[in-house]
Amino acid sequence: MLSSHSTSAMIVPGPALRPVVAALAARSGTAGKKRLLHLSPLAAIGGCEVNCLRVIEGLRDFEHIVLVFDVAGPMSAQWQAAGARVEHLGAWQKGRGEFHRTLAVRLGTQATPAGVFYWSTSRLPDILEALSPWSVRCAVYLGNPATGGWLVRLRRWLQERSGRAPHGVTLVACSNQVALSHRHSAYYRRFPLRVIYNAVGSAFDRPREHRALPAGSRPRIGMVARLDAIKDHVTVIRALAAIAPVRPDVIVEFAGDGALRGSLEREAIRLGVGTRVLFLGFTEVEPLLAAWDICVHSTTAAEGMGTAVAEAMTAGLPCLLSDLPVMREVGGDDGAEYAPAGEVAAWGRALLALMGDEARRKTLGLAAQRRARRLFCLPQVAGAYLAAISPDPVEVST
Repeated sequence: MLSSHSTSAMIVPGPALRPVVAALAARSGTAGKKRLLHLSPLAAIGGCEVNCLRVIEGLRDFEHIVLVFDVAGPMSAQWQAAGARVEHLGAWQKGRGEFHRTLAVRLGTQATPAGVFYWSTSRLPDILEALSPWSVRCAVYLGNPATGGWLVRLRRWLQERSGRAPHGVTLVACSNQVALSHRHSAYYRRFPLRVIYNAVGSAFDRPREHRALPAGSRPRIGMVARLDAIKDHVTVIRALAAIAPVRPDVIVEFAGDGALRGSLEREAIRLGVGTRVLFLGFTEVEPLLAAWDICVHSTTAAEGMGTAVAEAMTAGLPCLLSDLPVMREVGGDDGAEYAPAGEVAAWGRALLALMGDEARRKTLGLAAQRRARRLFCLPQVAGAYLAAISPDPVEVST
């Protein structure tokens, strides 16, 4: 059963969508497709923006509008390709007051949608105030743990004393770790909370062959993630250098881009593995997962969920993950191997062990795929999101 204050993952079977859709249809009171409004500060390629795309793909019976607060970005075209109408305010960088006025004017010209998704918590009190003229339910996405710097704490302190908590707003966290971190704030505690894992598209789910990886076979090890401080690419580079005397044939490929690319490239060159660490930039992920032998995800405690890990698991790819609570939550006890976060020698040993054990990699891949189908299946996750904005309590069995 879905509970408005639950802190465990919510999965909705396909048939349970019917009463939710019916409830939203009754709320809209019009024929044809009902409209869902998605609000996003940016159109960059990140976990929240990609999850927005998956929800659009999973709710084909609705008309989708994506209102981007900033200018067009890489995700704009992907949302459009999925059938959404995408509009850009271009006001996110113009200061809080100007942004708030621009958003209020824009929303004032639009008919009330059947529901709203806000794919961020940035300026949340302002966003909710702009939505207040509508009597509509809103789901607010929590994609990363709440941070604890003094400036952030001060901002939350002000929000807790001035920000309203209107009815009809539900927080949706992508993992239990993210959910619990937000419960430390009195402001966020005012809202009901659900945990719904990020969705993975069905195209990732495919049969996989696991080849032997003897010396000279050029194993391909890959990681999909932004090149920023939340992740820990440098541990993978240093682990590659550590095992180079034993396995000089290993190739590491990083899919994604970001501010740390230059420093990571320099570190690979410094360690003598510059030609074996490939930076692919933003690129199509599905073909890479099909070609890689092992997926790695070295990250920090600031990780929200790691949707790229869920995608690799869905593809049946054996995964080596940082041994952190959020990664254990995603990979489970049997769906991944783990190495202590940031410990280069341990990562090197784990990589050598996986490359040398074809049977273990196959067992991991199959277990990961079974777990992914249960937790990250697109129709089920999309149904859970739909239930979060239903105007009436909707019970669905799991």
